[in-house]
Parts: sequence; structure tokens; C-alpha cells
Amino acid sequence: MSKPQRFQLALFYGAAAVLGTAYGVFEQPQAIDRLANSMKQSLPLMKEMLPFSLLLILALVVYGLFRAAGSVLERLNGVSIAAHSSLHTNYGKARKQIV
Repeated sequence: MSKPQRFQLALFYGAAAVLGTAYGVFEQPQAIDRLANSMKQSLPLMKEMLPFSLLLILALVVYGLFRAAGSVLERLNGVSIAAHSSLHTNYGKARKQIV
């Protein structure tokens, strides 16, 4: 699947989610009221869960940073070794051409 096709598919899924939400808001207002009332009742529980939620988010961010760093190091594999100064024994001298 090419990049434009993936973009179009993601756009389609995003539009479907937005249209579904709009339908729910306009056609089922009592469901929104029930959701708001249940959120008011669960607010004390949410306050208890907040520190654990923040720790989970922090852990996921750190995990993502390590994955990104690993990906960058994997792409640079061999580049840093080739650029190492100890491998260039005749640095600054003319290179001999082998025919």
C-alpha cells in the first residue's frame, strides 16, 4: 500500500469516527446526559487514579524514546564505525587506486 493510499484510508477512518460522534451527539442527547452524570459520580475515583495515570504516561513516553533511539542507532549501524578515526590509517594522503 502506497503512502497516498494509507493517507486516504486514515482520512476515511477519521471521517467515519467524526461522523459517528456527530450522530451520537445529535441523535442521542440522553446518552450524553447519562455519560455526563456518570463522569460526575466517578470524579473522586479519577482523582485517586491520576498519579498512576501520570506514571503510566511517563513510562510510555520513556519507552517510546528508547524505541526511537534504538531505531536511530539501527539506521546508523556501520556509519559510526566507518567514520571512526582509527580506521583511517592514511588520512590526508592520496588514495591508491587498485586496477
